[in-house]
Order: sequence, then C-alpha cells, then structure tokens
Amino acid sequence: MRNVAIASTQSEPQFAALVDATAADPDRREQLTELLREDHPLYAGRGAAAIVRMRGWILLAMARTGVSDAALIFVLEELDTGTDAYLVAATARALRSYPRPNAALAPFVMRALANIRYRDEPVSFESYGEYAVSSTGTTPVRELLATLAWLGPYAQGALQELESLRAQVGGRSRKLRKDVDRAMQAIRGADQTDESNTQACCRAPPDGVSNPSFRGLKSRCGFAPIDSIVFEDHKGELITFKEFFQGQPSIVVFFYTRCGNPMKCSLTVTKLARIQKLLEAQGLADQVRTAAITYDPAFDLPERLRVYGQDRGVRMDAQHRMLRATDDNDTLRKHFELGVNFVESLVNRHRIELYILDAEGRTAASFERIHWDEQQVVTRTIEVLKE
Repeated sequence: MRNVAIASTQSEPQFAALVDATAADPDRREQLTELLREDHPLYAGRGAAAIVRMRGWILLAMARTGVSDAALIFVLEELDTGTDAYLVAATARALRSYPRPNAALAPFVMRALANIRYRDEPVSFESYGEYAVSSTGTTPVRELLATLAWLGPYAQGALQELESLRAQVGGRSRKLRKDVDRAMQAIRGADQTDESNTQACCRAPPDGVSNPSFRGLKSRCGFAPIDSIVFEDHKGELITFKEFFQGQPSIVVFFYTRCGNPMKCSLTVTKLARIQKLLEAQGLADQVRTAAITYDPAFDLPERLRVYGQDRGVRMDAQHRMLRATDDNDTLRKHFELGVNFVESLVNRHRIELYILDAEGRTAASFERIHWDEQQVVTRTIEVLKE
C-alpha cells in the first residue's frame, strides 16, 4: 500500500481536500483506512477536537465509497467506545455502506445508542467542521436508528430495547418516535419476508466480526532495547522491563488517568481488576503477573497511579503493578506498536489495547480496539502458561 504523506502542520481544510480527493480516486481509497490509525503522523500535535473533525470526515468519505473489511474494525471500535456526537453519527452513517450487513453488527449499534443517547445533539455533515442547530442536520441517535433500519431482520435482538426506548420517548419528540418506529418496522419486516431472508439473518458473520474482542495474535519476537527500560510503580519502586516481565506470563493493559472517555481507560483498568479476580479464583494470581502501564508517565506519578487503581478495585502488590516508564517511553511505544498519539505530552487519541506476554516477555496475543471479554483473556493466558 502506498503511504499517505501528510505533515502534522497541514491545515484542516487542506486535510479535508486530500480526503475528498482520495475518496474520489478508486485506486487510492484504501488509503482512507490507513488514515484512521491513531499513531498516524497527521494526528501528532493536534487537539482532540481537531482529531474528531478529521476522523469524522474520513468516515463520511467512507460512507460514500463503502466501508471495507479492513476498515470495519475502526467503525465498530467507535460504536463500541465513542462518546462524541459528531464522530458517532458519522460512524453510524459509514456502517450503512458496509456491503455485508449481518447480525453481529447489531450489538455494536445498540451499545453506541446506549452510550450516546444522553449526549445526543445536532450535527451537520454538509461541509467540513460545520455546526448544526436543532432544525438542521441530524443527530447520532437518529443516525444509529437509521442504521438499525438498514440492518432490518439482522437486528431482531434489538427489538425489546427499541420498544423500551419508544415508551420512554412518548410524545416528547415526534421526529425521534418516527425514527424508532421506522427502525422497528424494518426489523419486524423479517416476519413478512421470504424464507431466504429469514435464513440470511442467521448466517455466520464474516471472520472477525463474530469475535467481539477482535483478538489479534502476534509473532513472538524479542526486542532487546526494551529489557532495560526502567519503570516506577504505584509505590515508587523501580523495576526494569526484564525484571518484571520475564520469568512468568503476564497481562498488560495501557491507559492514562486524564482520559476523558469512561468507555476507554477507566473501564479498561476496571476490567483488569476483574481479570485479577478470575485469576485468583483459579489459583493463578501468583503464576500470572498483571500490569497497567500509563501512556502519560510525566503526569501519572506513583500516588496518582495508586489512587486510580485503588478506586477501580485493582490488586496492587509485587506481582500486580501500576507502572510508568521513567524514560524511553518512545521505545516502549514502538515495541508494542501502541495505537496512541500526542499533542506535546498529552494524549490526544488512543485505542483500547491489552497484551498477553509469555514467560520470556514476548507478545503472545493482543486484544485491540474492541472491548475484550475478561474470561477470554484469562483462557488465552492459561494456554500461554501451559506452554
């Protein structure tokens, strides 16, 4: 694939023009997916609001050209964890261009509807960065309901929740109630379709979509420079990567305490605490180490790490630590190929990521972007432990 060379100094109007030109050229459209990677240079040094506008414009371009299998994971990720009205609305619209609707997509749409419902606000897609008022444009909830209507019989599992939503809306918003009714009618239309349509809703979805954690296995390669990286833990004790991560398998998550999205870092650390409890229940708490490593080591000092972990029920001791790199954070970032970018030292965009390391400290498996199931992580870790 050809790389898209975009300097972080490029203006947003220039970026928007480039996205439009890329979408208009069938030979270059695959580059739109590459532009969604959080670690892409175009996001370096930009504020979070600018990144929302930029990523939203890419997704709207995909809505016109079609979401590919390679791009689908980015779309589902935003539905899974997104809290920005503009970005969720653009993502919902983009999903409707995916050529293979299936039942595995419906839970992501419903999750997005639950996450964004009380953050619903007008958005406009007419031009880059345009704002809407209540009488113009659309909203994320309306776009998500339209996506459920697009799924039709594939969204049968959402009917009960939609009926509850309809009752709550009542007569307060006729427009929203019509959108709910339209979605429910499209879903219930399965009852009047022929047998081939009914069978279609039960077919297995494409590979990857059926796995809600989207586990990605990685080759186990070493990276000597990382062995000497020094971490400081929640108690202020120093330990190198080699000292902590070699000798036993381990589970590692990344987060930062200033994260403003409760569906990302806060939930990630909370879910790590649940993993620790599952390990304890199976008598494995002393055989598998866990670590939560901050993206933001300059700000997340030991006391801040300790309080953040404590508030989320994390076990913290010699085997289970909250960590910050004291230096060479770039080497750590490159080693794990972290999906994160910064404006100066502050994170401006990141993905969800969990890694399972073997007893040599090498990456055995990764769970990225989509929320992972705790039991699935433990099961995979036990496989690594048995090796």
